[in-house]
Amino acid sequence: MKQAYLRGRTQGLRASQERRLESLLQRRHPVKARADKATLELLGSEAIALKQSLHMVIDTRGICRLLWVGSLDHAGQLLSHIPEVRRRKTRDWRLISCSLDGLRRDLVPAPQEAVVGLDLSPVFWLRFCPCEDASNTISASLWMLDRNEKRGWSLLEKCDLAEVCQGHYQIDVADQNTSHLKDDFRERVLLLTLTSKDSTRNERDLAELEGLVRSAGAQPIAVARQKLGTFNPQTIWGTGKLQEVALEVRREKASLVITDRELTPGQARNLERLLTCPVMDRSELILDIFAQRASSDSGRLQVELAQLRYRKSRLTGRGKSLSRQGGGIGTRGPGETQLEKDRRLLVSRIERLGRELKELKKHRSRIRKKRQDLPRVALVGYTNAGKSSLLNALCGLSAHSEVLAENRLFATLDPTTRRLILPQVGSSPHELLITDTVGFIRELPATLMEAFSATLEETLETDLLLLLVDLSNPDWSSQLATVNRVLDSLGANVNRQIVANKIDCCDSRSLEVIRSLDQNVLYVSATSGAGLQGLKLWLQSQFWQNCAGSKLVSDTTNEYE
Repeated sequence: MKQAYLRGRTQGLRASQERRLESLLQRRHPVKARADKATLELLGSEAIALKQSLHMVIDTRGICRLLWVGSLDHAGQLLSHIPEVRRRKTRDWRLISCSLDGLRRDLVPAPQEAVVGLDLSPVFWLRFCPCEDASNTISASLWMLDRNEKRGWSLLEKCDLAEVCQGHYQIDVADQNTSHLKDDFRERVLLLTLTSKDSTRNERDLAELEGLVRSAGAQPIAVARQKLGTFNPQTIWGTGKLQEVALEVRREKASLVITDRELTPGQARNLERLLTCPVMDRSELILDIFAQRASSDSGRLQVELAQLRYRKSRLTGRGKSLSRQGGGIGTRGPGETQLEKDRRLLVSRIERLGRELKELKKHRSRIRKKRQDLPRVALVGYTNAGKSSLLNALCGLSAHSEVLAENRLFATLDPTTRRLILPQVGSSPHELLITDTVGFIRELPATLMEAFSATLEETLETDLLLLLVDLSNPDWSSQLATVNRVLDSLGANVNRQIVANKIDCCDSRSLEVIRSLDQNVLYVSATSGAGLQGLKLWLQSQFWQNCAGSKLVSDTTNEYE
């Protein structure tokens, strides 16, 4: 089995040059020392002759497994060029670089080279320049992984090449950033954002994005910001900033990059190529959260439909395997590419789900017709505004019938309807239906809005909309505006009533501001119960006018009106 590989810019090399490079691959390096000085001198001579930088990857036995010709900027994952090492569990690699521009850069790794080195995670990185200095010595430097440094590397030694090679192979330096990762199995995410001049708006949008990441079960570990300036249609972010982000991904051991902007398929591919890391935009993150939350058959159907519509335009350019032609049973014509076959299957699945969605709409319409004799109220609002908690508190639901209420974004996905009974003194109780709907969010993906049309009809077909506002959130006014915009885009003509929630956690300034916006605001606290009785009295006056002056069994009033 072949153990050593020659890769990189090998096209155009003469046969004699290839033979000399192949002979360097066969030379063994000492097991306990860092490298063989004679081999490195020959490596430097070849680099000067070829006018190309040369890089070696050496394993723990002193065998050179890879010789890369040219700059590491386009090397990607070095180990991907050695097929059989993918089965190796040890990471005791040595990286040796003979750089022709080493003197000019003082042997400091370039940003993209530092990214490649961090992906390899070697025991050390030995860099030297083949040209002798004034004292007839070859300058060399030894670098070790240090994720606290900006480039991810810190200088351990800088002296003559012979002294560096004679040092001990193992370097007893612990990685300070890996101890806390042993017990944390959550995906580590780096957030990539564009900022405007409004710093307050930037921080609130970032806090919301972090909340979405945590709601998806991942951990945001770092943030990369760039000021909104000249638009780059290929990547949105500048090349220099993306080089910094690629380094930050390796330094923080992030496994995913999430952007705060929706990406086109081309932009996503370009970002993944430059960062050599999976990239997800905000819309795809929301779709992933919905996929995790969907518990009913109707919810899973709508989420799958939204995901397939989102991915349909993102099949192109997913790799060379999708461009190969095939033939035989199940393909059309003399042969179709894997991309065409996947797209055909995707369109077929979308059409099937679309038919099931129409049946779901008919089913929900029949259910609504059976409920026409009772007044219907829908709780709408921004995600995590407390809609589920208010439904549980209003209806006094037991443990087995209450709606899931958690302090995270999109905790509730499927709409839930419960019966609210309003006992009367000396007469039969009044009844109405309250529906808890999915929360809204700014820039909700269009594919999600289209797929969830059957669910959103529950909002449009009610008699009254209660717009729940989380007054404890500093951005409540913007959230309220977002909810109104979404309702307007859906064509909701139902009467809307603002209900200010979490009044026990907000400041007096928020109460004054929302009162100035609407004098008829209702104030409640779903957790403490404050104002709930006043809300019930208000609902009774809206649907039973002749009972507007009557009282419920409990005489508690809305003390915050």
